[in-house]
Amino acid sequence: MFMTADSVHSYDVRHYRLDVNLPMTSGAYTARERIAITSRTTSLDTFSLNMDNLVCDSVKRGPNRLAFTTPTDWLKITLDTPLPSGDSTDIDIFYHRNSGIPNRGYYWYPRDSNGVSSLACTATEQSDSRYWFPCWDEPGDKAERGCQINLTAPDTFLTCSNGLLDSVTANIPARTKTFWWTEHYPIATYLMTLDVSRYCTWSHHFARAPGDTVEIKYYIWPVDSARSVTAFQNVVDMMTFFSRPDVYGPYPFEKYGMVAASPDPAGGGMENQTMTLINRSWLNGTDRSISHEMAHQWWGDMVTCYTWANIWLNEGFGSYSEAQYMEHQRGHAFFKSYMDTFAYWYFWEDSVIARFPVYNPPPNQWISCTVYYKGAWVQHMLRYVEGDTSATHGLFFQALRAYGDSLKYRTASTADYQRINERIYGDTLNWFFNEWIYQAGYPRYRVNWFGVPESANWRIKVDIAQNNGNGAPAVFHMPVEILFHLTGKDTLVHYPINTSPQRNEFVVSARPDSAVFDPGDWILKKVTMTNVGVETADHKAVLTPFALGGAAPSPFSWETRISYSLARTGKTELIVYDVSGRKVRTLMDGEVNPGASWVKWDGRDDLGRAVPSGVYFYRLQAGAFSDTKKMVLIR
Repeated sequence: MFMTADSVHSYDVRHYRLDVNLPMTSGAYTARERIAITSRTTSLDTFSLNMDNLVCDSVKRGPNRLAFTTPTDWLKITLDTPLPSGDSTDIDIFYHRNSGIPNRGYYWYPRDSNGVSSLACTATEQSDSRYWFPCWDEPGDKAERGCQINLTAPDTFLTCSNGLLDSVTANIPARTKTFWWTEHYPIATYLMTLDVSRYCTWSHHFARAPGDTVEIKYYIWPVDSARSVTAFQNVVDMMTFFSRPDVYGPYPFEKYGMVAASPDPAGGGMENQTMTLINRSWLNGTDRSISHEMAHQWWGDMVTCYTWANIWLNEGFGSYSEAQYMEHQRGHAFFKSYMDTFAYWYFWEDSVIARFPVYNPPPNQWISCTVYYKGAWVQHMLRYVEGDTSATHGLFFQALRAYGDSLKYRTASTADYQRINERIYGDTLNWFFNEWIYQAGYPRYRVNWFGVPESANWRIKVDIAQNNGNGAPAVFHMPVEILFHLTGKDTLVHYPINTSPQRNEFVVSARPDSAVFDPGDWILKKVTMTNVGVETADHKAVLTPFALGGAAPSPFSWETRISYSLARTGKTELIVYDVSGRKVRTLMDGEVNPGASWVKWDGRDDLGRAVPSGVYFYRLQAGAFSDTKKMVLIR
């Protein structure tokens, strides 16, 4: 039986209705909440909701007042009559928020000196919805019937929220307006939102299908209206790309929107269902971040992680989505450099901050390079394992769409994702999920290869060992690829890894000159190719300490250093090439003394001109020794 993740607490939230009155003169407001619940126990007589920084005034069930207590961070309600299993009821909660409460979950800002109006907004991931309404504040219990959020504010203000705006009521004597918002699709509490300010608004329209148009509506301050036109110019293209039948499939909700009001000083956004909150700084142009948040409408909003231990199902998917859109927009070379940047920052965090798995990160690390960037690489490597490596989207994307279709508007665990991928792939992926998701780290390969003449052919022998560090698997069983440059042609070999160290042999028709490990950049790894040698008549390898090290840093902006080691004095070339194979810069050409050293590259060509951002290769040729490695330049 195909199992899915479902809510396991004693009741199931079916619907939230919030009526919120916001004077917009301070952070204070009054509200009424109606929550519909269904009992999941034999006789539900009490139930609890998360609540913090709020004051509960009264609770009613129909005309009957209910007893309640407010232990720290909770609202505990006693029902007047127990609720049998499977029965449903509506509970009305009257509550308010006082002024002067610190901003968390709910944010209020007064009018600033630049003419930007006072602002009320919410941003609640992970579990901060409890700071603006009582709720079961965990992602595993979606409100199946959606939510209504009705916002009353001074009549000079606009509001935005989840779903569609049904109507606006003018409250003439009070000089206020009530905006009636309805979201019909299932929703998790952290994706529910309100935003209130003196906005202006404009729209794009996306044709989802003939006769089916989705409005994409933007809320910005009037002073930002001109630059918003440029900032949002590619949003329809993003939705068109993600909605393609070979990518994610149809956009899953009734509208999409963005409101430029994020209070996050770090520049973040929040993928509230149908109404993404973005940082105002994004209006200066950031397609990558805008595409990341849009992709969450599929991965995070349509299919939501069951618990926060599974947060990579949201954020790793979002990061890989932005890389895919960058490839769609700017080409494969840019995509590869983008993924290399993800790898760079993950390696930095793994070595400097903390090492932990993608699954169930420490509580203070769920927003981390491991979750976001290694999570993106996990998706990339799963695509490689499933053989979806061509320019056209294949099996991996088929599995991703099956995951979306199977769990649409529901919640999912990592185990759900694994089972669906195995079903589409047709084989076990337990080894992959165990090594890459449930354990920490990445493979650190040491590769030695040498060629032996054999009649009219050559036999290539390759030794691969791994030293992956604490907390990582002793062996990552990822299949590997090595591109051998032969005299007059190239050959690509692909083979599994079963142990460490491991030797494999291949017969080729010409002399091997050099080799590139993982030439397609499918594996998150560090690799050192050293001790390239020849084999003597008694078939023992005589190893020579020639080595080409990695460029550090990479990615780099202004300068990087390339390390190398030479066994003896001799003519040596170290040349930088672009992705097309065109020579860019000669760093060494002549007699070089033996020993270990380094040479720097300042990102300029032989004529002194700065070269553009992108992936570059550098090749060391010293006698019979030759090796090629990659580096990334980001201006």
